[in-house]
Parts: sequence; C-alpha cells; structure tokens
Amino acid sequence: MRALIPEPAIDVDVHEHYARHWLDRGGVRANFISSVDGAVSVAGLSRGLQTPGDNRVFAVLRDLTDVVLVGAGTARMEGYAAIRVSADRQATRKRFGLSEELPTAVVSQSLHLDPSAPLFGDTGPRTIVLTCAAADHDLRTQLQDRADVVICGENVVDLGAARSALADRGLTRILCEGGPTLFADLAQAGLVEELCLSLSPQLAGPGAGRITSGATWPLDKTGRHALALDGLLEEDGALFCRYRMLR
Repeated sequence: MRALIPEPAIDVDVHEHYARHWLDRGGVRANFISSVDGAVSVAGLSRGLQTPGDNRVFAVLRDLTDVVLVGAGTARMEGYAAIRVSADRQATRKRFGLSEELPTAVVSQSLHLDPSAPLFGDTGPRTIVLTCAAADHDLRTQLQDRADVVICGENVVDLGAARSALADRGLTRILCEGGPTLFADLAQAGLVEELCLSLSPQLAGPGAGRITSGATWPLDKTGRHALALDGLLEEDGALFCRYRMLR
C-alpha cells in the first residue's frame, strides 16, 4: 500500500498513517466504504465492496480505537459479535497505548436487540447499549443481564450524551462503523472529527444508499460539513481517504 498524502511513500506503515494526530486528539472517527458511484452496499451488505486493502484498513482502525460504535440496525444486518482481540493485535494495541480489550457500543432507541446474539456473549468485553429513558422497560431489564445499558436522553438517544457516557468510561477514541443514519446524525450534531472513506474501484449501479441516510439536513452557511483531506493511500486501484471534519 502506498501513500499519496501527506507525503508520498511506496510502502507505508498503515498503523502510523492512521495513528498520526488521532491518538492524542481522539474523538469520533467514522469508517465507511463506498463504490466510485457512491453506493454503500451491494445486495444490502458492505462486504460486496470490500477489497484486501479495505480489510486491512478496517483492522488497523480497530487497532487504534477504544470502542467500536454502531447502530443497532447495522449490528443486526452485518452480524456483529463481541470483538475478541488476538494476541498479535493485543500487542499492537499495547504498543500504541491502548487497552488489550475492544468493547462495542450499540445505539438503540427501541432496544429490539436479541440478548442471545453473539454481540452479548459470555466471553470478551461486555457490550455497551446506549438507549433512552422511553425504551421498553422489560427489554431493558432483559439486556441488563448481558450488557451495560446506559440511558442517554429521554425520548430519543442524545448522541452528545452518548459520547460523554463513553468518555466517562475512558473510551475517548470512538470508531463509528455505521450505519448511514447514525453517521448522518453524528455529523449533523457536529460530533465527528474524522471520516475514513475507502473508495472501491467498481460501479455498483443504481439503487444502493449512500454513507449518509435519514432526514434531509437543513441548509446553512456555516460550512460545518466541509472536509479537509489529511491522508490518502492507494492499493490496486482502491483509494483510502482520511478526511478531517471542518467546523
């Protein structure tokens, strides 16, 4: 994998590339893949777009984070399980000053989650469920035996409060892996510091969604959604962009 930005390099250290500025600064870093024509999935799943380079970047970003943040719909569709970090990856995380364990945090307003799913296993780090006070009490009780359930807001999940709840646990480097609605809501709320976007060298054709979804954003003149390209890698025609969100 070669680097094009910030400095050209034939064989880049991918961990060092994505660790630069991030480990000290922290915040929310979103990771997505899309086709060149903007599709975020093929047949409803992101894996149809993946390349070997994207899989490598995906693993590196997990190596450099305190917690993986994901929406409940994406967790169900993509079959998320509690993350068990191998000995080699534990050593890598330790080298960068991170915990050997990598928990998952799930945003769920309805709490329609299966407590018996692999995400809530008996081994591995305990999953964190970020929900709101209006969520069904019985469902909350069922999940509390299998996960740490945190109330963030009254009728809807307050994403700012959710981020603060993770920070209170020492989880300040947050990797959001989707889905598009969660990412759009985080970005609209000004809660995203970085977007790591893999561009898969293919056309997916009409029909697929984009990396953002949900309600249309209001027009404004603040430029809060402008991006600055801080890093760019390339491998086999795929591009791996590292964008900094401009406030």
